[in-house]
Amino acid sequence: MFSINTLSLSVIRFVTFACLTLLSALSFAAPIDGAQKLGGLLQGYQSFSASFEQVTLSENGRKAQKTQGTILLAKPNLFRWETQHPFPQEIVSDGQYIWIYDPDLEQVTQRSADTQQSSAPALILNGQIEALQQTYSIRLMDDSGSEQLFELTPLSEQHNFSRIRLAFANEMISELMLEDSLGQRTSVVFSEQRLNPELSEDAFFFRIPSDTDVIVDIEE
Repeated sequence: MFSINTLSLSVIRFVTFACLTLLSALSFAAPIDGAQKLGGLLQGYQSFSASFEQVTLSENGRKAQKTQGTILLAKPNLFRWETQHPFPQEIVSDGQYIWIYDPDLEQVTQRSADTQQSSAPALILNGQIEALQQTYSIRLMDDSGSEQLFELTPLSEQHNFSRIRLAFANEMISELMLEDSLGQRTSVVFSEQRLNPELSEDAFFFRIPSDTDVIVDIEE
């Protein structure tokens, strides 16, 4: 998804956060109007697949990156994010570990999936709705019948993202938008979406390629 030279912890946090945000929507329900609408739209979602185009804009609005790839999601906490253009890369969560594979470097980084358990999407996935509502405001920004726009904003400034938006068209997730505290905006537009495709467990199993260096980045 990103070039070898630009891969960083912030990039991995974005991808993981984006996937968990989408996963969280699959099981979200809470006693407020926006959340009720979101829960109604996504009732019955268990898995999701799509192609995507991701565009990142800097604070001044200039296009910083554009990537294309595919995504697979399944509850709970399983995802595979693959980028084909401009640089091949895989980021896979098997529920226990997150694997970041860069074939150009012949390198794999292994991280614990537990590092995301305190994030907003993880709180939703784990059913900790009351804890989520203590830190985030959820609103239905627009509802035209066939299209809806939801916004998630933190109640304090102690978060990586200052705004998250989820857009839907004909009851399917169509776009995920993230804005960080520095003003950088990332938009992920989905196409060829499939609701509840049959995905085997093997789809989220990462096999370490031969002749590949493994870097273990797991806090004790």
